[in-house]
Amino acid sequence: MPESARTTILRRLTLESGEQDDIAHSTVAGSVIETLTPALERALAGERMVPVPPTDYWFTATEISDNPPNYALRAEFGTASLGSHPIVEMTLLPPDSDGAPAILMTSIGGWLQAVSNGSLGNRPAADRVAYEIADLEKCLAWTWLELRGHATRLQNLGSPLEVLFSAGGGMLTAIVEEPGQPSEVCFLVQNEPGAVRRLPEIPSIAVHTRLFKIGGVHLAPLVARIGDTWYESWINACADEGRGMEELEILSGQSRLVFLIYDGTSLDPERTVQLANPLADTIGQIRRVMDGVPPWSMEEFADAREELYAAYPTPQDLIFGADITTR
Repeated sequence: MPESARTTILRRLTLESGEQDDIAHSTVAGSVIETLTPALERALAGERMVPVPPTDYWFTATEISDNPPNYALRAEFGTASLGSHPIVEMTLLPPDSDGAPAILMTSIGGWLQAVSNGSLGNRPAADRVAYEIADLEKCLAWTWLELRGHATRLQNLGSPLEVLFSAGGGMLTAIVEEPGQPSEVCFLVQNEPGAVRRLPEIPSIAVHTRLFKIGGVHLAPLVARIGDTWYESWINACADEGRGMEELEILSGQSRLVFLIYDGTSLDPERTVQLANPLADTIGQIRRVMDGVPPWSMEEFADAREELYAAYPTPQDLIFGADITTR
């Protein structure tokens, strides 16, 4: 029996607007797939309005086929506050060949009706529901594709790329060591395929850093704007047996910054961009401040970062917001 065609891309078409976007498999964490699989199996066995805790959303799912054994998935999504009336309906077609995208056709007619009659509250509340159900929809779609053998999950990723892909996107730094070359800190960035595809061939990049102190913990966020999107990463000087301090040392001395931009569908970067290093002097100062400070634990670092997030909720805030920390 031939194997199922597999893919790493889900192409979603919203029927009412004609909007289309590509969603990489890597944007859905394996833990989410594992959580949704038993719920999806219950729905396919006939259970109606399967709840999705801790939210009040529910879904119903059935498989259809005009040409067995080739099946498609139909699903409806709703919220307990509206009872059994679906807000979003979708039909998911598996890829027709290896590497071709799976096709997801989604209808938001129920949501539009709920917006017009006010049953979802004000517009910001209704938009939040739409966003959250769209996220649930993509997660359920990839769960079914994995369940039926149509999804290729990228394996054997080298750390820290594995960390980036499993998180579904963002930015982090990595020390790259090439034979015969000095070590270099590179920036690894992932976004969804459509966003990467829309970037110019050489996107504009601005990068900043800043030092905060929360109690005895020193925090140095790295913030980058690539095109119109903001990203953040963190250097923990006490992490990985001195690896964080090594990153600071290297960054303070290298003449360029290299950004490797991934779309989550391949282990090869979609774009590679380099620019002169604007952080060298500031990172050098941060490195000297951190030299000799008492070490902190990973838990203390995480707690201090959460305290910063409460005051600086966006990457822009981290760089341009007033400093409320102690020195």
